[in-house]
Amino acid sequence: MESLHSLEDGGGQITPPEFPIYIFPQQLQQIITCYCSTLNLNTDYAAVTVLYAFSVALGGHYSLTVKRGWMELPTLFVALVGKPGINKSGPISIFTQPLEKLEKDLFKRFLDEYSTFKKARGTKKENSDLSAITDDPVRRQLVIKDATQEAMLKALYDNPHGFAGIYDELAAFLKSFNKYKSGGGDEEVMLSLFSGKSISVNRKSSEPIFIEKPFVSIIGSIQPQVLINLLGNNKIDNGLTHRFLFAFPENVIREDLSDDDVPEYIEELYQTFINRILISDFFQADSYPAHKITLSKDGYEAYKIFRRRINETINNEKSDAISGIYAKLDTYSLRLALILHVIRIGCKEPDINPYQVSAETFRKAVELIEYFEHNALKVFKLMEKFRDPLKDYPVEHKIIYYQLPYSFTTGAAWEIAKEKVSRRTLFNILSDEYLFTKLKHGIYEKIW
Repeated sequence: MESLHSLEDGGGQITPPEFPIYIFPQQLQQIITCYCSTLNLNTDYAAVTVLYAFSVALGGHYSLTVKRGWMELPTLFVALVGKPGINKSGPISIFTQPLEKLEKDLFKRFLDEYSTFKKARGTKKENSDLSAITDDPVRRQLVIKDATQEAMLKALYDNPHGFAGIYDELAAFLKSFNKYKSGGGDEEVMLSLFSGKSISVNRKSSEPIFIEKPFVSIIGSIQPQVLINLLGNNKIDNGLTHRFLFAFPENVIREDLSDDDVPEYIEELYQTFINRILISDFFQADSYPAHKITLSKDGYEAYKIFRRRINETINNEKSDAISGIYAKLDTYSLRLALILHVIRIGCKEPDINPYQVSAETFRKAVELIEYFEHNALKVFKLMEKFRDPLKDYPVEHKIIYYQLPYSFTTGAAWEIAKEKVSRRTLFNILSDEYLFTKLKHGIYEKIW
């Protein structure tokens, strides 16, 4: 892993590399390349969305066990970042089509089951056989786009496979947090969903719910300035921003339309690869088999080498925000390795042990991590440029802070603050370690 400054060019900018498309099996590379050339899609957006689609195909059925008690689901939080009008949402619509198709089939199946259920209930009521009335049929789902937190958790309970959270505009999803309640908590639930840890819900108005392995992968497009507003400031501090993988390519331009079209066999081949992983398991209504994958011996050694580099970066990094980025990249290395492993199975690559992630596959995941590392640091640098560390502070505190010089004495601070706040309030402000460093008695420095 490299430092933030070593990734900057001469102008202090970070230019992420292109997506390493060669990490995919050859046929999947051809599919992505064909779509991009015929539909004028950006390769980074397309390839990252393909990764996302496969993560949903794996869902809660697949997990990677690193050690006893340490298990990773293929959960991804993905943001496609770029200016308006460059077709960020196109790849999302195209490469999640197999998921949307299955969602449509599942909904039709539910309507048929519900219609049958209503007819049977009506017949039993007419015969006064109320004891034989069964529970409502369960709606199987794969895609969720707009739901309250409570409704989403109930749906997760009914659907062990989990969901795809697909948003053309990620801003709509982020703005919906705590929309239906004043007490907050939606962000905290999303942080828990990312970890895949069990969730227990107790409500007075309904039966308690226990979700052992919740799975929700999220994808959406977002503009840089909107990203700063919605994922900057306190979202960095609570770790939500660190949980996103960003595709933020340089100099994406709108191009003239191609005269070619995507061949039908390309569409069918992509659908086939997804279905090999998803369909065989998903339509089993009551039995959701678990595919427990482990690291091979060489794969485990490859992970140890990678983790050592992560540890070195975090141990030598002064910024908590950047340390947070690398901590989540460590987690994502295992998730991406699991997804790449199952993609290789779905594409029927030869000589693959279906139960173990090889060192070769893990090293491909590391190449992906290096791509996402550059993008994460590019986003971080952009957010720091526009970050307002006093965003949630009272106006008087902001005025005092910005009028203070970088280094000052308590006497100088009182001269600035005495018309605005009491002496006691000033000393409370100066004791805020988020804003100030106390060099010695009576002398302070501003952090921001």
